[in-house]
Formats: sequence, structure tokens, C-alpha cells
Amino acid sequence: MRNKYKIGYKGISPLLASVLLIAVTVAIATLVAGWLSTTVRTSQITVSNRTIEATECTGASIVIDDVYIDAGVNQTQRVIVRNAGQSDNMQIISAQLYNITGGNFSARSLPLTGFMKGNVTTLIFNDTIIGPTIVDTCPGGFSKVIVSTNCGGVSAEFTSTPKCI
Repeated sequence: MRNKYKIGYKGISPLLASVLLIAVTVAIATLVAGWLSTTVRTSQITVSNRTIEATECTGASIVIDDVYIDAGVNQTQRVIVRNAGQSDNMQIISAQLYNITGGNFSARSLPLTGFMKGNVTTLIFNDTIIGPTIVDTCPGGFSKVIVSTNCGGVSAEFTSTPKCI
């Protein structure tokens, strides 16, 4: 009777099997190390950027000093904004004026960069209709103004009565 376990196939030698096993392990380790290195580097840059922004925005504050509404023919509104905090080089990234009907209007020439501590700037809104009609709507057609900066959570809202011109 023939030996049923000896079919005629020969396996690879233990030396070749060890070399192949080491080669596959090194290849997988290289791929994982490359991926891990890229992930760590990206996370480090993101955290670094957020840390810089958070430190630069410490003590940041802006205030809307006044709002001037021209309810006449020109329809040019002005918002006076002051950097009341301790942060230099802030940016005003958005300024929205809202009327009582929910319409909103954006200030022109934004973003405003290099807004240093203590500086005062005037934001201009053109072609705004404050109320249901253009004439005789000030201050009745005004709702609010919101000004936002590049520092997260640092913004100002003006809901008081504006000055009519």
C-alpha cells in the first residue's frame, strides 16, 4: 500500500518561508509607518494652527459704537466699529444689517484686515431698504447689525436705536 501522505508535492524550504515572512512583515510595517507619520503630521499642524489662533484671539473684543441710517434717497448706512480688546491684527470678516422684515444686507469692502487694538473703522452698507418704504422708515425699519471677526465667538450686535440722518 502506498503512503497516502506522500503525493508528490514538495513545500518550500523553511529558509525561504522565513525570508518571505520577513519581507511581507517589513512591507506592511512600511505602509503602516508611512500612513501613521502622515496622520500625526497633519494633526500636529492642525493643532498648532488652532493654538496660534486661540492665543492671538485671547482678549479680543469689538464694540459697535454707533449706527447711522440714511433713510433718504442715498440709502447709505454706516456702522462705527471699535477694537475694544487687546488683540492686534484682527479681521472683520462679516457685517450684516437686518431690517424689520428680515432682509439682510452685507457691508462692502470686507474682509477688513489689520484691525489693531484701539482702532475705529466705519463699515458702509449701500443700496439698503431699511423698512417697507424707503422714505420715513428711520428708525422704525431697523432691526439690528451683527459684526463678526476671525476670532471664534468674538462678534458684536447692535439692537439699540440708530441715529437717523
